[in-house]
Amino acid sequence: MTPLVSIIIPVYNGSDYLRTCIDSALAQTHPAIEVIVVNDGSNDEGRTAAIAKSYGKRIRYVEKENGGVSSALNRGIEEMTGDYFSWLSHDDVYAPTKVERQLDVMRQQNLSANQTIVVTGTAFIDEKGEAIRRVRRKVKGFYPSQAMFRHLLLSSTLNGCALLIPRQAFAHRRFSLEDRFIQDWICWVELTLDGFDFYVMDEPLVYSRIHGEQQTKKIAHRATMESDRYLKRLLQDVEFRDNGEELTSIILKHTFKENATDVRERYLETRDVSRYFGPIEYRVLRWNGIVFSNLLSLYRGMTNLIYR
Repeated sequence: MTPLVSIIIPVYNGSDYLRTCIDSALAQTHPAIEVIVVNDGSNDEGRTAAIAKSYGKRIRYVEKENGGVSSALNRGIEEMTGDYFSWLSHDDVYAPTKVERQLDVMRQQNLSANQTIVVTGTAFIDEKGEAIRRVRRKVKGFYPSQAMFRHLLLSSTLNGCALLIPRQAFAHRRFSLEDRFIQDWICWVELTLDGFDFYVMDEPLVYSRIHGEQQTKKIAHRATMESDRYLKRLLQDVEFRDNGEELTSIILKHTFKENATDVRERYLETRDVSRYFGPIEYRVLRWNGIVFSNLLSLYRGMTNLIYR
């Protein structure tokens, strides 16, 4: 039986790129697709709504009050009838074979259809759809849940639009409504803790658009606050798991990378540091953390300046 894939497109004031986005979803070579466009309270005099409605019954169109990307994605999850969830931001584009190739890989690699999330590579484009060259991490292959937990905290995040997620993953899980900058990263971390494995493809089948009107650029000031709040909660959540000490060590190492000193020091006030670090390792991590976080801040600042 051919699995049905639900492509969820959350959009807010997205008339500039929405048509290209929807067209790429409808152009998928996989034969069983439903496209759900969730208008998150756009206030652009109906331009976003008009574009979506022009597709008639080729898509399912939903309007809601503005609540942020998480609320729009959650509404899409409630509306979907597919076996898999695939997120497509209104300013991004899918290659025609995106979904087909992900399902092919799942079969070829004999991956669990209900327990594995398949991730494609990502390429970058500008406002006009022209390619942008960016250094990409060479990440590929199978990642059991804990290996992906480590990757997400110590290496890099995943582009949400590159994921193909089994419907089962959202049986008891939604995107965080209180977080508007790192809500996708939080969801992927939580899915690893729920036991979902990941398979990462090297093929770039998603085109992520970099432009000055991206919502993430406008709310970047929230990043530290949201990260610190989540890390405090995450440290408490993993503490009493069977592998809690190993997970805690990974989280604490992440705090060096993000320069979340307050989170780390408060947690370690009543705990034995040697459970997680050797004395030399702790000093090296502190120094490397300062250097890395400063370099990362510089890179993000330069990127935002170039593509604002």
